[in-house]
Amino acid sequence: MAECEKAVHHLDAVIHLLDPSVDLAAVTPKKHVTFDEIFRPGEAPLMALDALREANTALSTTDILKVMLEKKGGPRLTSRQFQVLLRKINAGLNGQFRKGLVRKAGRDGGHGANRAVIWHLI
Repeated sequence: MAECEKAVHHLDAVIHLLDPSVDLAAVTPKKHVTFDEIFRPGEAPLMALDALREANTALSTTDILKVMLEKKGGPRLTSRQFQVLLRKINAGLNGQFRKGLVRKAGRDGGHGANRAVIWHLI
């Protein structure tokens, strides 16, 4: 442990040599990314596009996720897990929106932030 502390102090000294104004106390640890138990990395956005392609019509984020879960064998999810996956699918589709692959066709029912975005494949 003492050797590790010594090594960290050496790293701090090198950083201060390169830039004395750096506040090392303000450096935060790297965000820990938890992997999804249902979808492999990068699989969810592709499956979302496949769901839109196969539907040949606009779908809400909720409907897209339901189609994706059916293709995965219909795993049982808690309400919290479902909401987390909805946000993940929505974020993935927003990335596709910025690339020009999908467009937003409005929102589906409800009021406020709980309304699902309706997506259309371009």
